[in-house]
Amino acid sequence: MKNGVVIVTYNRLSLLRECVSCVLGQTVPFSHVIIVDNCSTDGTGDYLGNLKAEAEAGGQDSAKPEINDPRITVISERENLGGAGGFYEGIRVAQDLNLDWILIIDDDAMLRDNYNEIMTRFAAEHPETVALAGSVCVDGKIHTMHRRNVSSRLLFVEKEIPKERYRENSFSCDCATFCGLMVRGDIQRKIGLPEKDYFLWYDDSEYSLRLSAYGGICCVPEAVLDHKTVLPKETEGLLERTSWRHYYGYRNRYDAARRHFGSWSARMIGLEYHVLSLLSRLMMLNPKTREKGRFNVKMIHDALKDARTGKLGKNEAYQP
Repeated sequence: MKNGVVIVTYNRLSLLRECVSCVLGQTVPFSHVIIVDNCSTDGTGDYLGNLKAEAEAGGQDSAKPEINDPRITVISERENLGGAGGFYEGIRVAQDLNLDWILIIDDDAMLRDNYNEIMTRFAAEHPETVALAGSVCVDGKIHTMHRRNVSSRLLFVEKEIPKERYRENSFSCDCATFCGLMVRGDIQRKIGLPEKDYFLWYDDSEYSLRLSAYGGICCVPEAVLDHKTVLPKETEGLLERTSWRHYYGYRNRYDAARRHFGSWSARMIGLEYHVLSLLSRLMMLNPKTREKGRFNVKMIHDALKDARTGKLGKNEAYQP
């Protein structure tokens, strides 16, 4: 079976090195590894561009398995396209390689060494499967937010699959993040590429909903990856931990709902956003949360306005 992997990276060189090492150390090897560098400024470009030179010089990296590996293809972007744009470009290259399966991950996803072996075996035993996803662990514990079902089409609400289901050999889910999602090559060519103009957030959910027309996603808990990320503080509420990223979350959720669930779903989400905006205005009455409240009001307004008018892509007012 000819499987490939797409990795998107941005300014996380140390994580990328570990991620690539995990990918190349699989018990069942990947045939192609496509790395998309989103115009990093931390030395990632030099690292990816000089792998062969480092090997020939006999430097400290020369013994690492990724050095001069013919399976690796590097795509160096001239600007940060966001995760959505990066996955678009990586999968665009992957689809021309006639792969049986394409694994999609960020640079902070560390595959355990038998991830591809388990997925390859499951795919061979269940040829009707169109997409696979493994378990995602953070600090050794299953992080359920990566595998979800749509609990409300009207409001496009996604509910996490409970941990108890991970004791099963497999289970289905409506949506999976691009943290270990594996798509069958012929199905990928039918559903096309991720929505690059989302920039980040909800590109994976929207892509998952396209997969549902062909049979959806099957989660195989035995296949595990470790996600090296920092989880938000549980003591903080939704409106207290917002950042520039949430603009894309609000905008893209509205757009994905309208595409897949219709105009009534989009209208209901719009009403929800108005309520959140009102709550943010109440935050402005407290000096401690005034600035955050002001930010939320503007961010939600901009997201809803752009979603309604179909203005996608990177917004210069909301970027790292």
